[in-house]
Amino acid sequence: MIESAFSGVTLDGGISLEQTKVIDNYGRDCTNEEFEALPKGEVTDNWRKIPTSTLDEADCLAHFDRKAFKYYIPALMLRLLDNYDPDSMMTIGTLSILYPKTESWKFLYSLLSPQQTKAIADYLQSLPSFVELDGEDKTIVERALRNFWSKFLGQ
Repeated sequence: MIESAFSGVTLDGGISLEQTKVIDNYGRDCTNEEFEALPKGEVTDNWRKIPTSTLDEADCLAHFDRKAFKYYIPALMLRLLDNYDPDSMMTIGTLSILYPKTESWKFLYSLLSPQQTKAIADYLQSLPSFVELDGEDKTIVERALRNFWSKFLGQ
């Protein structure tokens, strides 16, 4: 369902994973030109081809813009299924960006199609049956569903 819903999605000028690291470091030691060039060294046209090692090192997801969220979230959700580690920043970041705590977080989801929102909702609903979530992660998933994503389950 995830692969079908997000088929053909590209980064399309959104913030890349390497750029999120620079943003997290307040842009230190990186010129504007270097920052703009970072995506050229990354997979930005097919989220299925992002190396698992790159996803495992994704630790600054809070700096995603809407395009980055739409591009990276399918790869991150599938990677979490394969490599759930409650202590990894990839797991923490992925679950955190799927749990909108304020209205401003919902802005991240504004480019998603109905099929994509349903895929995310179904993923969150099914995740506990595929992965034994630790207590805090289980709570995050339950709250994310209850507070936002459940309205997309019936689509």
